[in-house]
Amino acid sequence: MTFPSKNLDATSIENPATPIGRANATLIRYPRFTQLQGNIQLCCDLSKIAGEPQCMILEGATGTGKSTLVKSYASTYHHYETASGTKIPVFYLETPSPVTVKGMAARLLEVLGDPGAHHGTLWSMNSRLIHFIRTCEVQLVILDDFHHLIDRETNRVMDKVSDWLKVLIKEANVPFLVVGLDGTVRRILESNTQLSRLFAIRETLQPFQWDEQNPDSIQEFAAFVAFAESRIGILLTDEIERKDLLYRLHVATNGVVGNVMNLLRYSVVLAQQRQADRLTLEIFSAAFDLRLAEHVRRGNPFAPPATRSALPSKVAPTAESRPESPANRHKKKQKPSVSEVLTTH
Repeated sequence: MTFPSKNLDATSIENPATPIGRANATLIRYPRFTQLQGNIQLCCDLSKIAGEPQCMILEGATGTGKSTLVKSYASTYHHYETASGTKIPVFYLETPSPVTVKGMAARLLEVLGDPGAHHGTLWSMNSRLIHFIRTCEVQLVILDDFHHLIDRETNRVMDKVSDWLKVLIKEANVPFLVVGLDGTVRRILESNTQLSRLFAIRETLQPFQWDEQNPDSIQEFAAFVAFAESRIGILLTDEIERKDLLYRLHVATNGVVGNVMNLLRYSVVLAQQRQADRLTLEIFSAAFDLRLAEHVRRGNPFAPPATRSALPSKVAPTAESRPESPANRHKKKQKPSVSEVLTTH
């Protein structure tokens, strides 16, 4: 399939008045997203009440929106200036790779504004780090990409870094939120019992599910897509029934937020090139082939029936049928609420 040539410049892509600009700027606060941000806030609030840090981990597969979630939370707490200096209520940092104790300390100091971040002994760097956290009145530290504490070459947890982090949390006396790939953060904590006990709250951000036996799962995905549709300002096709279209979108993306948004964004680009006022099956089919086919490794669910393989069952995999990962083993028991966990530690 070919499309008429119509170039999209950077101004069009970034302009919130254009469909592609709106698609790039869209942040969808669906219920699970909002719930997890509420849990982060609860950790901060109860840390003040308890007088000791109530830390949290957030895991999830690539593309589920972990970084978007925590960056969005951090962005609501702006840095501000006072007579005594800069205040940083929520401090966000991507864990460097490869990571070392001194490299981690230097990176933290750098983002906190220490002009001599990379100089001095580890002892002096630690001392300055505690000083900056206190004088900047940091109330929460977010460490993204925490899975970098697992060495890629040896697949071993970097014990020296986790030991250093344990001491830092205790001395700084502020809660930490660590974010990483599904199963990896738990593995890091399991290797360090003293660090593990500081993280009472353990959450996972899952892809959207599609289970005909659980209508709420379908409704949540439908609401997410409907909001995205309203934000980008281009209607989805009415060539087939809405539920059938939604199911094909779910199959195409595995219910992963990042995949859904990538598919919609590139479909908008193709629609603009074609000067179309709807995202048709033909457009979705082309966008899937160009953006998602190699990633999700499945047949094109938007292609004509004669050229596509059969769509999978419309029932979400059960706990028994899913491969047993550390995260799945953790979920076999009913999890207590965040407030229950925090008030019992």
